[in-house]
Amino acid sequence: MLLVLLAAVGAGLWFWHQARSSTPANQDTAVREFRAAGGEAGRARPGVPAPGVYTFRQSGSERGGIGPVHLSRDLPGTALYVVTPASGGFREQLDLSEEHIEGVRLRVDGAGTHEISRRTKVTFLGVGQDDRRTLHPSVLRFPRRLAVGRTWTERYAAGTIPVTSRSTVLRADAVEVEGHRVPAVVVTTVADTGGTHPGRRTDTIWWSPARSLPLRWVIDMRVTGVASLRTHADLTLESLTPRV
Repeated sequence: MLLVLLAAVGAGLWFWHQARSSTPANQDTAVREFRAAGGEAGRARPGVPAPGVYTFRQSGSERGGIGPVHLSRDLPGTALYVVTPASGGFREQLDLSEEHIEGVRLRVDGAGTHEISRRTKVTFLGVGQDDRRTLHPSVLRFPRRLAVGRTWTERYAAGTIPVTSRSTVLRADAVEVEGHRVPAVVVTTVADTGGTHPGRRTDTIWWSPARSLPLRWVIDMRVTGVASLRTHADLTLESLTPRV
């Protein structure tokens, strides 16, 4: 009986430890998947970042659950940002951790950069959802010219979920990457969702127009409903040169 009790306590402590931590995304695995998807080293073209696997320093945490049961965990100290070329644009994948992955398919044209579809995978203790949705209509992420003070509003559906977002170009700034101050434009986007996943997400991005790269990215997200999620992440790019 004592052995059973000790085993139960040990299992409970193990699950508690696992629930309070996130698994860092594996860079070697990301590079292999990048190559398998047809990615290769190459020069960036206008509006499209150089393809490959980038690393961000990261701080933050998240809390998720169903009903009255919630679990909190810290995010890893690093996150990965994977850029894969695609017809008419590129695909990006932001791995905050192995348990939280966000992907976007983007089109780049003379008007700017547009989001076409999104993927969000979030799990706690192996339980969660890998959600993929097409955006109707496509969403303007950044116009070609990012003048300070410019604003734009987008109303669209992510699958069946209604979304309204408002973006503002706040200021010009710079981010230190590898000891160099890299010019950036700071853009904030506040998106409100309805339907079965009501909530608000705020993305503040220090964007390099010259490289079409996020140099710093702060995410604040709160989703409610039957399943809830609260995420805060602050990411800063470690190198302008991706692994391929």
